[in-house]
Amino acid sequence: MRSKLFAGVFVFLVCLLFSNLPAYGQGVGASGAISGTVTDPQGGVLPKASVVAVEIAQGTQYSAIADDTGGYRLTGLLPGTYKVTVRMDRFETQAMNGVVVNVGETVVLDVHLKLATTAQTVEVTAIPPVVETERGSQANTITQQYIEDLPIDRRDYLTFTLLLPGVSDSTRLADDQDFRVKQTPQSGLSFYGSNGRGNSITVDGGEAQDDAGGVRPTIGQDAVQEFQVNRSNYAADLGGANGASINIVSKSGTNNIHGSLFGYFRNDALDARDPFAFSPALTVADPFSLTAVGAPVKDSLQRYQFGGSVGAPIKKDKTFVFFAFEGLRQDAQNAVPLLTNSSVFGPTFDQQQTLATLAANPAPTVPCLSGPIGVAVAPLIGQPPPTGPNGSIPNMVAPATCAAGLGAVLTVSPATPIGAFLVNQFETQGGLFPYNSRDYLASARLDHHIDANNQIFLSYRYAHDLEQNPDVQSLTAFSAGSSVHDYDNNIQGAWFHQFSPTTQNELRLQWDYN
Repeated sequence: MRSKLFAGVFVFLVCLLFSNLPAYGQGVGASGAISGTVTDPQGGVLPKASVVAVEIAQGTQYSAIADDTGGYRLTGLLPGTYKVTVRMDRFETQAMNGVVVNVGETVVLDVHLKLATTAQTVEVTAIPPVVETERGSQANTITQQYIEDLPIDRRDYLTFTLLLPGVSDSTRLADDQDFRVKQTPQSGLSFYGSNGRGNSITVDGGEAQDDAGGVRPTIGQDAVQEFQVNRSNYAADLGGANGASINIVSKSGTNNIHGSLFGYFRNDALDARDPFAFSPALTVADPFSLTAVGAPVKDSLQRYQFGGSVGAPIKKDKTFVFFAFEGLRQDAQNAVPLLTNSSVFGPTFDQQQTLATLAANPAPTVPCLSGPIGVAVAPLIGQPPPTGPNGSIPNMVAPATCAAGLGAVLTVSPATPIGAFLVNQFETQGGLFPYNSRDYLASARLDHHIDANNQIFLSYRYAHDLEQNPDVQSLTAFSAGSSVHDYDNNIQGAWFHQFSPTTQNELRLQWDYN
């Protein structure tokens, strides 16, 4: 059980200290940027040009002024599609539509203005550059198209990371230096051979990994807008990891009401029977028998996945909300067939034939037991022990008596303490065991634009995870399975303030209870 409070006060004070310098504040892993140079028809730079970017879905406006070299930079942009407008006296206003900004990306958008003959605005469709020259790190962005269109099991969207180069499933690595137990989970993602515990996971710029290097329950798949995977050579502001840095951005509301609803149901009606699933030969309700046989059984399964999301404006271009929920309920069985035929407690077929031949011997007596084993066994079957050094002289008993005694030695009987213990284990530790799962993820986000220079957002995330035997390790009676039960609460807030077109600051607060 942990309680954390993370505050960006130090960063805030540092930004204020250097507020006379161009400070390009950017949320850690939660935003992007647009930069470029404004020039005239002859290629000369145009200082003091006004650049305004408007996010299409929410109407959020960001502005900047070109510096003495004609360069401009818009930072702290929420991932989305923008319309960028550039204005300058005596030049045509140019508007570029469809500028897509992804998380952690800096879009280079150079603008060439033409001399104005009349007051007019030229609108063009932005074409993104083939190579991103502003970033030298190895990184990829999993956009909304991947998340919505690609099939996936358990709706674990981070699994899409395995599509990227240099990434593998760390749970399948054979590494004698990586000891994995349930109490120390890991992310499951290996970057260039790492063990899966050195990665940094953030949601909207806030920490989302646990103390062991695993990923805490975050948000449902329908609440994810996109996420960026920085594999190597990323900047210092994404530090705190010796593996990769994965930055997840959650959805927010827009000026249009939008949402989703899904449901998925599966049971064992169309499933084939597990060929290794049998009922136990011995049960507590039935008397002990050497002829009991287990019957084929079918594992039961009831699996429900359901959820939905909705985003809406409270006030157009001003305040937005987004809610998401998804759940998984699964009731399943796994067969542990420890004993399918109780005849193993008695003599084998060949032994039975030998004992029958011995009992039918017409001789009045036969040598029955000898040697050290005979000395030990004779008292158990009520026979005189063999004599001589180390029982070298066998005892002589009637054939039928000898056959009955040897049959008793070769049979496990619940009448003896050891036999009762063994029979009880096979009666109670095999059969069909229930393994259930209950996973719930709920989140809410509020975005509010106070004015052109101040924006805030507040989010709350809740997760409940109960998984019994998630790794299907029920191979023997004494390892019937394991259980993970986890609750996670997260409250996060952020305030973005623009002091001037060249000076900005972002303050983030986060509270976790796990």
